[in-house]
Amino acid sequence: MTSPAKARKAAEIDAIRIKAEQGDPAAQYEWGRHLAWGQGIAKDPDEIAKWFRAALEQVRPAADRGEAAAQLQLGRMTEQGHGLQADPAEAARWYRAAADQGNAEAQYRLGHLHEYGHGVPPDLDQALEWYEKAAARDEPNAKIKVELRKQYLEGIELARQGHQHAQYQVGRMYEYGMGVPKDAQEAAKWYRLAAEKADEDARHKMSHLLEDGAGVPQDPEEAAKFNQLAIDQCREKAGKGDARAQLELAHRYEHGRGVDASLEEAVHWYELAAKNGQKQAQYRLGRLYQEGAGVVQNSVAAAKWYRMAVRLNAPPNP
Repeated sequence: MTSPAKARKAAEIDAIRIKAEQGDPAAQYEWGRHLAWGQGIAKDPDEIAKWFRAALEQVRPAADRGEAAAQLQLGRMTEQGHGLQADPAEAARWYRAAADQGNAEAQYRLGHLHEYGHGVPPDLDQALEWYEKAAARDEPNAKIKVELRKQYLEGIELARQGHQHAQYQVGRMYEYGMGVPKDAQEAAKWYRLAAEKADEDARHKMSHLLEDGAGVPQDPEEAAKFNQLAIDQCREKAGKGDARAQLELAHRYEHGRGVDASLEEAVHWYELAAKNGQKQAQYRLGRLYQEGAGVVQNSVAAAKWYRMAVRLNAPPNP
């Protein structure tokens, strides 16, 4: 039986198809995209190209006439190479034309090009200026960008003052491109500063970066050093009753991350964390009792821990 959500999605897609067949250029473009990337659809390059061409035939004249919505759509098609040769610089020109008329999505997309230097020189200040204009018009993605940039500016100030958790958070921002362009070397720099101040999360992160050679030269020995420091720190906190550390230690023993895998040890630490109210530990403990992994299989104990986890709204992690 089809779920209500799937039924609604199917109805939305069918509505796009009908509008596309009636000649709506925006729908023609979206229908082409659906044919190109929709799940469970046999890809037909000729059919996909047909719909992109149909959209382009109407969009280009409208864009030339100065219609902002058409300029935005032509920018998207040009940026992504749908129906014509991909050209980020030309896409930026069309986004700018629409953005100057106050089109919020075009302002956001132009900001994105400036942030990452696609078709225009990379310029974070210019990117932020367009994001702020789009956010003022309630463009949701632009609002997120502006908020992340605000968090970065606040975090970098604290990080420069030597606050270890701020240094760790700034490292994450550089690693994942949150509020700043991705930069593996900058991420590693801030993670290392935090790790050297005994930030446990930063020590975990540095061990992975050094092991993989991400943003730093590969160094298995130093990776092992940071990993052991993190484990020792985690073990000390877990022994003092820190539920988060107990959960982390249990995960490590269950999966053999930095320690010899031991389901019995995992159960021990999950149980301590579970009794301290850690919902994930309660769920994992229920799972281990259900499977008889590290403990004697016990469906009654499994049900008990599952019930506790559900009462605390634990997400069903595998």
